[in-house]
Amino acid sequence: MLQLELGARGLTVAKTGEAQVFRDAGATRLLVHYPPVGDAKWERLAGLAAEGTELTVAVDGTYAAEGLSAALVRQGAHASLLVELDVGLHRTGQTTAQGALALAQALSGLPAVEIVGISCYPGHCRGDEATIRARVAAVDALLRETRDAFVASGIRCERISGGSTPTRYLTHGTCVNELRSGTYALHDRTDGPPERCALHVEVSVVSDAVPGQIVIDAGSKTLTSDTAPESGYGAIVGIPDAHLHELNEEHGYVDVSRVAEPPRIGQHLRVTPNHACGCVNLQDGLLAVRDGIVDHVIVVGARGLVR
Repeated sequence: MLQLELGARGLTVAKTGEAQVFRDAGATRLLVHYPPVGDAKWERLAGLAAEGTELTVAVDGTYAAEGLSAALVRQGAHASLLVELDVGLHRTGQTTAQGALALAQALSGLPAVEIVGISCYPGHCRGDEATIRARVAAVDALLRETRDAFVASGIRCERISGGSTPTRYLTHGTCVNELRSGTYALHDRTDGPPERCALHVEVSVVSDAVPGQIVIDAGSKTLTSDTAPESGYGAIVGIPDAHLHELNEEHGYVDVSRVAEPPRIGQHLRVTPNHACGCVNLQDGLLAVRDGIVDHVIVVGARGLVR
């Protein structure tokens, strides 16, 4: 909610359970950027809209939109729709401007919903600066082509929603007018050097029985199994030559063969996780620390809400 207090105009979620949590916390403008499929999800979202939530849902086909429309009609509510474009990640979204336009035209007659624009997630825009700039330019070209096609056909395209943490400093030069950076709130190892990350996992050394190795009490159930481009499952803060190279559910294997003074059993270490989003979702709460002192506890209210 701090993002809203600092000026964000709304929040983006993936799951309907997350939408409910943030609505209960006071967020009144929500974008569900994930195809909602199934009666339970449609009814929950329609219920939020009926309660006064300014609801937008991104869709890439007719099935989810038709189900949501019917639920909204039953509950006497309304929602906005964004047509999602696949701009290079090849996950969800229409792959061409013509496909996006055809979908928008097909959905225009549905009751209780209205097309208001297009959206994308440029998750493939990673790498060095030149690579990111080139990919962002290609994304912008497709978004502009689609926007122009919508406008020429008389379909609203007031909102062009996109962006990501790696592209956040370039998005202002594109036609995107709704920025959805996420990881920036905490950062992680994937998005920059460890010293820029506000999220760390405190761990303990539990074994040094294997020569050249220590084992920490954090595995995939704590750090996630996501690897970083430079390999490994996290960075040990302050010990750059330590390599967290393997995880089990409860164990983290750290190669310390190049470390002059390896950590000892019982010693506490800090790990910068590779992926903040998944790591936070594995925890019941976070400790907010300022100047080495715990300031307050943050409860992860949407933890485990995968539907």
